[in-house]
Amino acid sequence: MEPFLKTLFLISFICLSTLFSFAGVTITSPANGSGVGSPVRVTAWASPVSGRVISSMVVYLDNVQNYAKYANSVDTNLYMGGGWHTILVKSWDNYGGIYQSSVAVNVGGQASTPPTTQTGAATLWNIDQLGGWTGCDRCAGPGGWGPVAPFGLKQNVASPSLDGRSAQFWLGGSTPYSNALWWYKVLYDSAANNNAHHFVYDFYFYTNDPTAAQAIEFDVNQFVAGRSLIYGSQCSYRGTGTWEIWDNPNNRWVSTGIRCPALAAYQWQHAVLEVERTWDNNLHYIALTLNGTKHYLNWYNSSTATSWKGVTVNYQMDGNYRQQNYSTWVDKMSLGYW
Repeated sequence: MEPFLKTLFLISFICLSTLFSFAGVTITSPANGSGVGSPVRVTAWASPVSGRVISSMVVYLDNVQNYAKYANSVDTNLYMGGGWHTILVKSWDNYGGIYQSSVAVNVGGQASTPPTTQTGAATLWNIDQLGGWTGCDRCAGPGGWGPVAPFGLKQNVASPSLDGRSAQFWLGGSTPYSNALWWYKVLYDSAANNNAHHFVYDFYFYTNDPTAAQAIEFDVNQFVAGRSLIYGSQCSYRGTGTWEIWDNPNNRWVSTGIRCPALAAYQWQHAVLEVERTWDNNLHYIALTLNGTKHYLNWYNSSTATSWKGVTVNYQMDGNYRQQNYSTWVDKMSLGYW
């Protein structure tokens, strides 16, 4: 390149770089998808749009605030257990502008592509390990008014487990067809809930006595803009013998035609449910993946009215006509949303 052309190119590049300078959060450590040990060193810096100043930065570990600083950079250590975790770094400028970036790391594991990832998505990993689960028996019955039954949850179970920390759910009693429902609130009334339109619910489950269950159910619920969107999925092996999804306005289960036979005891099953909220706040069931085989659903359904706000993930155990005590274990539960 001729000298004067080279000079002109450099001047143009500098001008364009200034005009389109990066505004956002850069996480310099750790790398996304890396295998790390605990504690994990987190370093990041933030740059605002032109004319503004970064006023604060906050580091979240699995959606829980862990560290904050009134500066435009952070350098801290996070202590965490084994398995996949999400580190989100968020910053604010002096005009209230928000910038953020996230990475996923595998503590004690090998570097690899994080499961259930999507460009621009946030993911809450290891939900089965988190505190704050709530459960009930009567609300799990028809019309939200079922029989009373003993039920419980024990977390951080070493075996059976895939990552050394599974959650054991159990249901008992003597009244036939008693149920128990547990839920965890992922997002509250926030901008994240308003902006979330896509969800990927990823989980593993395992049972010691599949003959004692009527069905195993997993749901994602979004309550936003005055609308209730219940993305229900259940393995109805004593009913239709298929995976079923929830019909919101008609309060009923609809068969997908995807076979879900009686579960084998003492074996892990892996399911992934992909759904989205449409632009007019209705439901779109995209796909269901079972043990690596993906089935496209492409089924739309209407939402219903509500005053609740937030996003929850649910797990429900249904008893059968004998209502025997039995347990199921859930592991590596995650929810990606964007």
